[in-house]
Amino acid sequence: MRSSIAVILTVFNRREKTVSCLKHLFAAAEAAKETVSLTVFLTDDGCTDGTAEAVRQEFPQSSNLIVHIIQGDGNLFWAGGMRKAWQAAIDSGTPWDYYLLINDDTYIYNNVFPQLFEAIDHGYRLTGRYGMASGITCQPGHPQEITYGGLNFVNKTKGRQELVKPTGKPQHIDLTHANILLVHHSVVEKVGIFHKGFLHSGADQDYGMMAARHGFPVYSTSIVCGECERDHSSEKEEAQQLMQLSFAERKEYINSPVHNDRDYLLMVRRNMPLRYPMACMMRAIRLYLPSFYYRITNLRGVYKKTRCTGSEK
Repeated sequence: MRSSIAVILTVFNRREKTVSCLKHLFAAAEAAKETVSLTVFLTDDGCTDGTAEAVRQEFPQSSNLIVHIIQGDGNLFWAGGMRKAWQAAIDSGTPWDYYLLINDDTYIYNNVFPQLFEAIDHGYRLTGRYGMASGITCQPGHPQEITYGGLNFVNKTKGRQELVKPTGKPQHIDLTHANILLVHHSVVEKVGIFHKGFLHSGADQDYGMMAARHGFPVYSTSIVCGECERDHSSEKEEAQQLMQLSFAERKEYINSPVHNDRDYLLMVRRNMPLRYPMACMMRAIRLYLPSFYYRITNLRGVYKKTRCTGSEK
């Protein structure tokens, strides 16, 4: 019996990457055609580079990979665009078995579905519930250089996190990345979709922690199952960059939709409320006294184990 999967993604002016992402998805679906049936729900958040037209041309309705394009207004950003596509999948009325969240700069391998199902089944054997599986990705052309997949807390009080690396078996993770994220329908029925308060980042990590609090298992894949370039600054690099900006430039950076503090603080408040007062204070210091912030954070050891946190940046 094949599993019905609604694929969720949002795009903005990355035509070549989006088309390549879908081609890799199509190839993986073909490799697993005995076990999966895919339908894509894609939010076009005001693309001006012809992304939607290229997708329609590459994947017409007569093709084996059905792509529904939902129009955004250019102000949804990542979390909003994902919510819109996800809600469209739910509103379609199809009783999906799973939802697969992917980024359009992620190129999945043909092993992705066996890997994701292995992680889901592993969680079920341990807990008796189907949950979530996050696919581990690597830097293109460098399979040993892991980029995304999930993180575990080294020190939750200090916010120190460590990127999960493949070990040949599924691993429990504290924080999920939605570069490749398979979500069982029972999670959505209980937790819903991404929280409406998130504008751009943090929604995937919040979602994984919410699912875990509801008792759903959250695991990474055993091995690498896709490629995604790490194109975000690390927390340490970002702090160093902020020191080079004027106050006006820092304020503009921090208030921008892509880098805003609100998403980060919302994620902390919802999932680590005891850290919230300290997080607010540290973010204020980061704005007004970035050099002092860098010294404090470095002394606290945050940079020693922290890895790039994907959409949180």
